[in-house]
Amino acid sequence: MGWDARMLRIFLATALLACCGLEATAAAADLTVKAKPKAPATTSYWVEADYLYWTVKGDKLPALVSTGILGAPGTVVLFGDSTVNDRWHSGGRVRAGAWFDPQRSWGVEASFFGLQDASADFNASSNGSTVLARPFFNVLIGAQDEFLLASPRGFGGQIAIGETSRLWGAGLVLRKEVCADCAGRISALVGYRFLRASDDLSISTNEQGNVPGIGLFAEAVTDQFGTANNFSGLDLGLTGETRLGAWTFEWLGKLAVGANYSTAQVNGTTILSGGGGPPMIFAAGVLAAPSNSGNFNATRFAVAPELAIKAGYQVTPQLRLHAGYDFLFWSNVVRPGGVIDTAINPNQLPPSPPVAPNRPAPRLDGADFWAHGIEVGADFSF
Repeated sequence: MGWDARMLRIFLATALLACCGLEATAAAADLTVKAKPKAPATTSYWVEADYLYWTVKGDKLPALVSTGILGAPGTVVLFGDSTVNDRWHSGGRVRAGAWFDPQRSWGVEASFFGLQDASADFNASSNGSTVLARPFFNVLIGAQDEFLLASPRGFGGQIAIGETSRLWGAGLVLRKEVCADCAGRISALVGYRFLRASDDLSISTNEQGNVPGIGLFAEAVTDQFGTANNFSGLDLGLTGETRLGAWTFEWLGKLAVGANYSTAQVNGTTILSGGGGPPMIFAAGVLAAPSNSGNFNATRFAVAPELAIKAGYQVTPQLRLHAGYDFLFWSNVVRPGGVIDTAINPNQLPPSPPVAPNRPAPRLDGADFWAHGIEVGADFSF
């Protein structure tokens, strides 16, 4: 049985025990206030659909393309040393639930949300009239250095970079009313939450030219970094609703506590052509060298609090329209910016056989992640 499946069983079992406690507490409170008349058993359902317009925390990338050695006079960073995929983009969410009593004080709710993929792209080329470089820290000399893609020395090159980010999540909670007249209704929530965030970064370069002592040559290099984070946690919270005529005002506060399983895939390829012989292919790039290529994973404790407010208008007894704001936080998320090591031993790179020191090194640095934005939607009860 997989780790996520075991966690799911543990959290659902805990959720059921907690809900039993909530039921007992609420029953005791009812006896101290007043006895509620029993109503015939019935079940009602509701479905909610929301359009989301959210932004997420971008992936912080190191300087990946420049016009020379970092820190040198006149050098400009063309791409990197900044965040990517932090723009606003669309998404959707669906919630569905069932009430177990006529007073709608006890029920279950399932939810799913997802955001549209966010993408960032960069392309640059030079015929050699201007410098195009990939900056790095050279561990052999202890200083900033560069791999030239294009230079007035007689060769030109191109570089293309693309990163795609994805976010979605799902949850299941049991809901129990704990106060029916606290400036509205307040209910306790307990259940399970799952979150997934993934990123794919690709860096591809081509350079060709005629260098004295080497002759005609061509080199194609690809570095690929893929990360994925799967969070499984026990979800606890409170939600409240106040009605003023046809208007409703709702708030939500939850905290999911659990484990974050992060993975990273690092791969590189270099193809060298020249000298009249067949192309030589190596399983290494520049930032994805033999010293840090492969599959890596880590499991860390993580928390995922969520806050939301919403205002709605009851159009018919069954249909309500609403709009609101959501904020989601998630700790210890690994992204490509936390996997890339820009400290390089040039002797690790092809065509030379790799030798120590082993840099770039494998990394799985986690960082805080957040997403927030507005929602507009409708819910239907039946």
